[in-house]
Amino acid sequence: MADVTPTPPRPILVRLDPGTLERLAARTAVLITERLARSQPASPQRPELLTASEVSEWWGLHRGWVYQHAKELGAIPITTGRRPRLRFDPEQVARRLARPPAQ
Repeated sequence: MADVTPTPPRPILVRLDPGTLERLAARTAVLITERLARSQPASPQRPELLTASEVSEWWGLHRGWVYQHAKELGAIPITTGRRPRLRFDPEQVARRLARPPAQ
């Protein structure tokens, strides 16, 4: 009996005119947008106040920088003492940094 090796299928070259390609890209964008809208909660829950670590993570900053600029970022002390625990309002941080979170 002869050893028969199947030959792989030949690739098919498809050429699309620019108009068809544009419509395909637009339809793909609509489908992706619809799917993302369905997969996310209607009102995303964000914490009311962030820790310095969360600010550094959300905006891609070093935690030490966040502490050094705490007053400029509108830090809210939640404890008393020499080194109080700080929290940050994410909307205020975004305004003061003049940019939304990196996430």
